[in-house]
Amino acid sequence: MNKQAITAYLSDLSRAMLAPIYVLPMVGLAIAIGAAVTNPSIVSAIPFLDNAFFAGAGKVLKWGTLSVLINLHIIFAVGLSMGLAKKDKHLAGFNALILYFVYLYAMNTYMGLNGLLIQGELKGTGQSNVLGLQVVDTGIFVGMLVGILNAAVHNKYSQKVIQGAFALYGESRLVLLIMIPVAMFLGIAFTHIWPPVQHAIQGAGSHIMESGHIGVGLYGFMERILIPTGLHHLLWIPLHFTEVGSCAHVSGQTYCGIENIFLAEMTDPTITRLSSTVVYDARSLVKIFGLTGAALAMYHCADESKKSHVKAILVPAVASSILVGVTEPIEFSFLFVAPILFVVHAILCGAFMILVSVFDIVTIGKGGLIDLIMYNVPLGVAKTDWPYYLLLGVVQCATYYIVFRVLITKLNLKTLGRGDAEMKLHTKADYKAKKTSGSVATIDNAVGKYNSAAIIQGLGGKENIVDVQNCYTRLRVEIRHPEQVDESIIQEANPMGIVRNGQNIQIIFGSHVALVRQEVNDALAMSN
Repeated sequence: MNKQAITAYLSDLSRAMLAPIYVLPMVGLAIAIGAAVTNPSIVSAIPFLDNAFFAGAGKVLKWGTLSVLINLHIIFAVGLSMGLAKKDKHLAGFNALILYFVYLYAMNTYMGLNGLLIQGELKGTGQSNVLGLQVVDTGIFVGMLVGILNAAVHNKYSQKVIQGAFALYGESRLVLLIMIPVAMFLGIAFTHIWPPVQHAIQGAGSHIMESGHIGVGLYGFMERILIPTGLHHLLWIPLHFTEVGSCAHVSGQTYCGIENIFLAEMTDPTITRLSSTVVYDARSLVKIFGLTGAALAMYHCADESKKSHVKAILVPAVASSILVGVTEPIEFSFLFVAPILFVVHAILCGAFMILVSVFDIVTIGKGGLIDLIMYNVPLGVAKTDWPYYLLLGVVQCATYYIVFRVLITKLNLKTLGRGDAEMKLHTKADYKAKKTSGSVATIDNAVGKYNSAAIIQGLGGKENIVDVQNCYTRLRVEIRHPEQVDESIIQEANPMGIVRNGQNIQIIFGSHVALVRQEVNDALAMSN
């Protein structure tokens, strides 16, 4: 497998990982509500909440939602299988669920037969109870492995039809027949493989955490600089959901990964202050404050006659970043026309995450302003330090404004509204100045709200498209022949950016990308 194929697969894997991750904002919201109705300070301020009903409701919310965190390994197995499957995603997910059960029971039975089950308290032993079965605690790793292997076999054999007496065992059943022995083998093998791996992972996690403030800053820089590639998910997911991000014992359960830890700590009233590992999730600082300062600088640096137009373009992009944490609209407004600004942006992001770590501000920095309020305010100042987070954010906004304004003016960067710069959110296609013949006018007139016909034609037509999926902001398409892609036609659909990587194309649309994907898939289905 060549470098391009590996990178393309990592891009697919990054996108597929988002399927299980997307359930967590809803979990976090439910946990925040449960924390609010059981928070002693809030209950004392609102006597209406001081009764058995709300206390019971808070406990139901707590354990009802913590069940998702406790069983993330199964969710990743099913989610990755469905995300990586090219066809019959529901069958891939169903098989993954069965296979994970096979893996668990095979491991538990093997450990019992060989006297490997530890008696008594399991905390710190490397073993845990999963769905009532005592097994080696592999976190989400084996869940991911089962999902990846099942998807690979599914993509190869799920369409294979067997003739004759064994016809019943073709297609998705054939995948299950192949994978059941594999799942059993994994259960036995990981009984012996995982303990030393577990020790190494915990050592790596300790090393990351012991790297202190510099490690936090480096993580913040890398998480931003990888945005154009779409591979930034591969950086933060291990830290947020595995032992790499350390482990903690909360409410009688062990949680690994910084996000799992702080979500669990939100529900425990005996914990008066969140763990310091939450500083690694201070990403909303730049989303709410930093990019606002950058946008304000671009507006003030625009030609006077174009400022009203620039404002009309930037305000929705900034609002998307502030409210829900979707940064690509504003980041792609300067990424390709002034890449030095993006590098500086990543450096500043890392620098301010260092400050969050230095001042030990334990605010939960997920998403945008809505998440910031919902996650932190109900928990109180003592537990989250959220006012100090906002104060540092104001400083970041001012810093971004000054740095961006100086760079734009001193280097005469062609950001929005300056000179002959085009009045739109620039894209990679603009930067390359690719001019090719062809017009979307030749496409069927029923282009749809999101101009799906232009997207399909620009990608080389229906026959050139293998698969169309989406992550949070990007349409992710696998194609057969990259040379048939015409970015100038895709621009008719007004994307925010296009990232090409061999047979994998990422078209950035923002938070409405799911609607674009639906329209494109509907158009492809109608053309059959």
